[in-house]
Amino acid sequence: MRERRSRSSREWTAWPSALLALLLVLALRPPAVAAQERPTPAVADTLVEVVLEDGTTLIGRVTEVDAGTVVLETPGGARITLERSSIASITIARGRVVGRDYWISDPNDTRLYFASTGRTLARGEGYVGTYIVVLPFIGYGVTDRFTLAAGAPVLFGSLQPVYIAPKFQVIRADAARVSIGTLAFLSDGEVGGVAYGIATLGTRDVALHLGAGLGFAGDDLQSEPVAMIGGEARVSPRVKLLTENYLIPDDDSDLVFSFGLRLIGERLSTDIGVAGVAGDDSGCCLPLINFSYAFGGAR
Repeated sequence: MRERRSRSSREWTAWPSALLALLLVLALRPPAVAAQERPTPAVADTLVEVVLEDGTTLIGRVTEVDAGTVVLETPGGARITLERSSIASITIARGRVVGRDYWISDPNDTRLYFASTGRTLARGEGYVGTYIVVLPFIGYGVTDRFTLAAGAPVLFGSLQPVYIAPKFQVIRADAARVSIGTLAFLSDGEVGGVAYGIATLGTRDVALHLGAGLGFAGDDLQSEPVAMIGGEARVSPRVKLLTENYLIPDDDSDLVFSFGLRLIGERLSTDIGVAGVAGDDSGCCLPLINFSYAFGGAR
């Protein structure tokens, strides 16, 4: 009987590790190589990203096209004449123009510091990274509405507990994204975590995030929900302010708070901040630093 229970426990803990391995394979696989065809530019008001054969990337709008050249107007108003033979690719830019500056999109806007937002990854997009150095994680867009994430701490050569975090988007509107999901920790045949709902209200640059979740351990479900309120505000082409705060349902009703900023790159983002507790057991401040690298998609 003991041997059967031990084997069942090993099987229970093996499949989350297999899931982590699968997500890593998806992250590391080379992109599909399409047939090499010379891009066909067209005059349009759409903002595009032009990659040249030498690797140079330009952002602007195509204003003129002839048999041998393409004229690109940059957000700053400069006009650049390019030989068509020098252009490797032309794709729709993911960012936007603010004043005379080009603001790239935040490649990791499906989460704050730790909490998910109501946004999901596009199909085939993903990210890998670490929370405070020793907590690696990975996420992948299975569909445009379903994101699967997982991770495990790296401590003393052990990968326990493993967590999995599926999230499904139920509402997608211009100014509102609502998702439901779970964050489940698995260790030695035991499972616990939180089932939650999260709403993101606003734009990709300025948004309010409202969430609530019920903790669970095995078959036991917590009776009082944990509430989360967060926010983000883009203040420059490369900097976004972040805050993520939790109201814990206990006798002291402590508030766990965090705030800081995100440094935004084309694919790499770095979160820097501090966290603390306000209430009877108040304390401050725990430094936060997260790194995340986005893969997949046309960036």
